[in-house]
Amino acid sequence: MIVIKPHHLIDIMKLYGAGVEHFVPDESYQHDFYKVANCIIENLDTELQFTILGDDICKPCNRFKDSRCSDPLDHIRGYHCKDTYNQALDSRLIDQLKLDPNAIYTPREFIEMLSRDRDIIFHVWLEEDSGLTEKRNRLFQEGLKKLRNVNGKMQERD
Repeated sequence: MIVIKPHHLIDIMKLYGAGVEHFVPDESYQHDFYKVANCIIENLDTELQFTILGDDICKPCNRFKDSRCSDPLDHIRGYHCKDTYNQALDSRLIDQLKLDPNAIYTPREFIEMLSRDRDIIFHVWLEEDSGLTEKRNRLFQEGLKKLRNVNGKMQERD
C-alpha cells in the first residue's frame, strides 16, 4: 500500500499527460516521486491511502524534516512554506472528492472520481496564476485520458 497526498497523485497524472512515460529519480531532492509514480502508472489497482501529511514520496526527501516539508515557498501569495500550501491543496481535494482518509482506494477509483469533476483543478489550485492553472488542467486532463485508456484497462470497467 502507498500512502500519498492527493495532490501528488494529480501531479503524477499531470506529468503523465505532459508525456512523461517513465519517471526518473530527482537527485536534488532525493524523494521517491519517481518510484511511486512508476508503481501507480504500471498498476492502476495499487492500494492507496490518502493523507495531508508526509507521504511515501516525501519521507526520503532531504527537505523532509520533523515530519514536515522544510522547502520554502515564495511564489504563492499568502504562503511561505510548501508544507502549509500542500496541506491546503490536499485538504481541498479531500473535501471536494469526499475522500475518507481511513479508506483504501486505487488509482483506478481515483481516476473515475476525477473524471466526474472536470473542473477540480480550478476548485483546488486557487492561488495560482490563471494561465498556470489552465496549463495544469490541460495536462492533467490529458493524463486522465491516457490513464483511462492505458492498455484498455479503464475501458473494461466502464
